[in-house]
Formats: sequence, C-alpha cells, structure tokens
Amino acid sequence: MAYNTIYEKLTADPNDMVGALAYIIYKKQKVEFYKGHAGGVPNQSELDAFHAIALLPTSIDSYRSQAEALTQAFLAVALDDLVDRTENETRQSVLFKELGNVSTALQGQLGNIIGNLDAKRTWVGWARDISGNIVVNLLTIVIIGAIVIGSNVMNELQQLAEAKVGASKPMNSSTTPAAPAIQAKPAPQSPGAAQQPDKDAG
Repeated sequence: MAYNTIYEKLTADPNDMVGALAYIIYKKQKVEFYKGHAGGVPNQSELDAFHAIALLPTSIDSYRSQAEALTQAFLAVALDDLVDRTENETRQSVLFKELGNVSTALQGQLGNIIGNLDAKRTWVGWARDISGNIVVNLLTIVIIGAIVIGSNVMNELQQLAEAKVGASKPMNSSTTPAAPAIQAKPAPQSPGAAQQPDKDAG
C-alpha cells in the first residue's frame, strides 16, 4: 500500500492551522466515501481512485479554501464573543463604579443619621426635644382655650339676641288681664272736727 502524502500537501508546517482544518475536511470526506459503499468497505481500486482525486491540485485548493472559510468563521465568532465580553465587562465596570458611588453616598447619609442620633443622646438633643414638646403643648392649650372662649361668647350673643327679640313683641290684652281699679277710702274724722262750726254758716 502506497504512502498517502495528502497531509504534507495540505499543511505547510506543523503550526499551519488552515492546513490542519483542511486535513480534517479531507478525513470527513473520506468517512463519507466509506459510508457510500456496501458494507462500508470499498475495494482497493475504488480507494486508490479516491486518493488520486483527493491529491489533485484542485482538490487540495478546495480543502484549503473550505478550511480558510471555517477559520474566518471561527475568528468572527471569537471576535464577536470577545466584543460581547468586553462590552459586558465595561458595563459591569461602570455598574460597579455607580454602585460604589451609591454606596459612598449611602454611607455618608448613614453617617449623618448616626450623627443626628448621637446628638439626640446628648443633653442638647434632649433639651431640643423637650422644648419642641412644650411648644406643641402650649399651642394645643391656646387652641383649646380659644375654642372655649369663642363658644362662651357665642352663647352670650345668642342670649342677648333672644332677649331683644322677646322685648320687641307686643303684649296681648286677652291673655293678660287688667289690674282692678282700687277706690280710695275716705279718711276718718276726729270728734273735735265734727263739732267745729262752719265759719261760713249764717
């Protein structure tokens, strides 16, 4: 059996990736050739004819052209994947940066809240809270007092108005009987006065 030199024809050197892919394409075609025969085993003359066709310059060029197309496709996929990973890493970097800024801002706000709580724990904070409560209580008392005073004033005004309305009504003679007339009785005379003669008589 003659030595097959197709690998040397397809690959320029051991590091030739296109030649290695071209050889893989050749082996795939050879497997398909075997499957196309009864029992999967061609005879020697058929196998020699296949090798002769595979070694033709046009066949070598075809294998390498297919390998170059596959290489470019692999490179395109790898480049797209690299671009996607770079974009994702960039977005993640920006996101991490924004999260860091938010975390810094939250830490600042938390520090302010803690400072306010600490201030309230001192006597100044307690005094501020107590004074605020006193002001609220005073305002409540003033409002309640104003409501009570206003209610009393309204009651007095209502009573005064009702008194004025009652004084202005006419008196009804049929319902209020007239007081009976009282006749004056003559005063009693003393005995001396009765015996005194009339100066004008005779």
